Amino acid sequence: MTKLLLESIVEIIAVSPLIYFWTNKVDSKWKHIVLFVVYYTVYKCLLFFPILIPELKFIKSTWNWSGKTYAVIGSLIIYSIFSKEFINYHYITFKQNRNSLQAKFTVIIILFIFTLILTLFSFGQSLEKFEYLLFQFTMPGMDEEIAYRGIMLGLLSNTLRPKVYIGSFCIGSPALLITSVLFGLVHSFGIDNDWNFYQNWFEFINAFSIGLILGWMTIKSGSILMSILTHNLINTIPKIIFWI
Repeated sequence: MTKLLLESIVEIIAVSPLIYFWTNKVDSKWKHIVLFVVYYTVYKCLLFFPILIPELKFIKSTWNWSGKTYAVIGSLIIYSIFSKEFINYHYITFKQNRNSLQAKFTVIIILFIFTLILTLFSFGQSLEKFEYLLFQFTMPGMDEEIAYRGIMLGLLSNTLRPKVYIGSFCIGSPALLITSVLFGLVHSFGIDNDWNFYQNWFEFINAFSIGLILGWMTIKSGSILMSILTHNLINTIPKIIFWI
């Protein structure tokens, strides 16, 4: 538990200068930043509790079904309690902005259905393969999109500047950049059993880039639906191609 909390603190500290620098000083809502920090810590605890406390694992598996389920339920409860704090950034919805990325959404739906068929087909090949695909096809996308693109992106969007510039060049939404950095860190940073910090920069760049794409989809569509589907496809399609 101590290592988990320390990892969360280090990750928050890593993005805190960006949060401070890009906070909208004219209309700052610091309670959103406090809620962001508290939520992130609680979210990670819910995610890893079944690993740290085996008695909390209600699904016996090598995959973290229980932790992901706790994290999704906890995230939705927190979102419902503090829903007023999201104001114009209610991304936890399936309703898409009109005419927003419709062509891309259609392609994603087709790919999603095709991948689902391949996943069901794998049931007859190997139970191990089936569970792997079923887990990757459902839990990571649902859990992480609700957390990063639904709640954290929404909270930060309410208190940070809408856009940031380097000179005259716009580099986009600071909320999107910060949540993508955090998404990269959570997939690449850790503390080993000897209390040594480690950082995998290849994994960071990969997860950061994916976070940017998924966050952009969420902002453009006004919903996490497309990012959930895309996230699950990213997790499953490469493995299916490898097996084929």
